[in-house]
Amino acid sequence: MEKKKIGSSLVYYDNDDNIKLFDSIEQGQYRILKILKDDHRSKVLKIDIQGKEYIYKIPVEKNRRKWQRFLSIFRKSESYREYKNLNNILNEGFKAPRPYLAVEKKNGVVVVDSYILMEYISGRDSKVEDIDLVVEELKKIHKKGYLHGDSHIGNFLVKNEEIYLIDTKLMKNKYFGFGKVFEFIYLEESCRREIDYDKESFYYKVAMLLKRYLLWLGRVKKRLKKK
Repeated sequence: MEKKKIGSSLVYYDNDDNIKLFDSIEQGQYRILKILKDDHRSKVLKIDIQGKEYIYKIPVEKNRRKWQRFLSIFRKSESYREYKNLNNILNEGFKAPRPYLAVEKKNGVVVVDSYILMEYISGRDSKVEDIDLVVEELKKIHKKGYLHGDSHIGNFLVKNEEIYLIDTKLMKNKYFGFGKVFEFIYLEESCRREIDYDKESFYYKVAMLLKRYLLWLGRVKKRLKKK
């Protein structure tokens, strides 16, 4: 990963050609093809730069939060971390959008704005019909000692019958079998369909007990609030 200071911006990139993309973004020399998301949390655009499509993502909420700005002193911006994470996913042999650059704008030592530019994958969100592909990919992630981090059915992209990882932190599994089981439970709940994984294991039984306890605790808290 290379790093370059350009004006008030700090640019992270892997290829010198990508600096030209930074210039295009900063000068507004791009065309918005589609607004994929635009709310208080983030702004995600599908854009065109000189005939090529990209995803331009601004983590609005985390850029503005005072606590996140303070944390950026020690761990950099959300955009930088996503850039680094996508490279890690690709280096581990999984499929994901290729990141082209991450940009941070600072006020002193604090990041006050950031964005990431990445590859546009012309796939589709996974659906219940793709559950076998998704389960197989999740098992591959677990086999390499990682967790997806947000194993909702919608956080997997399908292209040519292959799975691309999106909206994942790909974190190291520090929770042993519990981490794997909770990801399968969450995936199963998100698609509302029973999926094939080990439900006779110690980890599954303990995880379900914990889940039932947390649901019970939530109901108790609601009743107490009403009173």
